[in-house]
Amino acid sequence: MKSDKIRQLTTFYSLPKKQQKTIMLLFSGEMNQGEVADNVGISRTTISAWKQKEVFRQAQDEYNRFMLRDLTSEAIMTMRELLDARSEMVRFSAAKDILDRSMNDAQIRKAEADADIAEFKAKEARSGESNEGQTLIVDDVGGIEDEDAGS
Repeated sequence: MKSDKIRQLTTFYSLPKKQQKTIMLLFSGEMNQGEVADNVGISRTTISAWKQKEVFRQAQDEYNRFMLRDLTSEAIMTMRELLDARSEMVRFSAAKDILDRSMNDAQIRKAEADADIAEFKAKEARSGESNEGQTLIVDDVGGIEDEDAGS
């Protein structure tokens, strides 16, 4: 496991220890840049200068991805649990977030259009009326409009 971690964090481990510690403290989000600088024993301007260097930014991205990888499955399970929340808005937001992250733009537009068509048909069924005199227009972003055929 340790060699796997080292292999995935090659750039991170190539940095001096103070830069590694800075990246770890910045990732934690528990301190602002000034507090991180004090903790590491450097100035805030040093951190700002490091952030301008490509190797530091690459190491920071590498570290962030590595740390977040283990949290992804937990986050997905949380989103799944939110699908059963009491609040309709929470359920909607969770479902939308999952769909947004799992579908490409074309798939999202198609799913939205399919939902709009189903909603139109459900309205028709509830009203007990036939909407034969109406045309269903699905625009290119998935929205629908009812249009009377006689207009």
